[in-house]
Amino acid sequence: MTSYAVRKLILSCSLAAIISPFITNAQTTTSSSAMASPVYDLNKEIKIDGTIDKIETNTSGGPIGTHLLVISAQGVVDVHLGASLAVTAKNLGLSVGESIHVTGMMANVGGNSVLLARILTTSNHIYMLRNEHGAPIRSLMPRGAASSANSQKGAL
Repeated sequence: MTSYAVRKLILSCSLAAIISPFITNAQTTTSSSAMASPVYDLNKEIKIDGTIDKIETNTSGGPIGTHLLVISAQGVVDVHLGASLAVTAKNLGLSVGESIHVTGMMANVGGNSVLLARILTTSNHIYMLRNEHGAPIRSLMPRGAASSANSQKGAL
């Protein structure tokens, strides 16, 4: 290898070593701000009982996905079920006026105060929507009073 080639190789490696921390930091900053989601903390879990007042599907702003506006002793609570198509009101068999029990953590997402539902209990089913770390559970059958023969297709 010639001395020119060696110098060029050393210069390239040095430049890459100097620039790479800045590139990595820029990617981390972009990722964390674009995908800012609260860290789920079991110690901050609350439980509410209430009646479904309204069922909405959010496609922009706040957490995207299925939301239930629940009238409870604490007032009206925005309950976020998740963004998966499996957690739609239809797939879970939910309707306005239905009494439910929700276990989850309150969070401020996109400027909105929402209850991130981990467990949803209806008169017929218990749905595990998130694990203990807050990650969505993708494929779980309903638990509780209904057997697998009575389970709704597509529901968690």
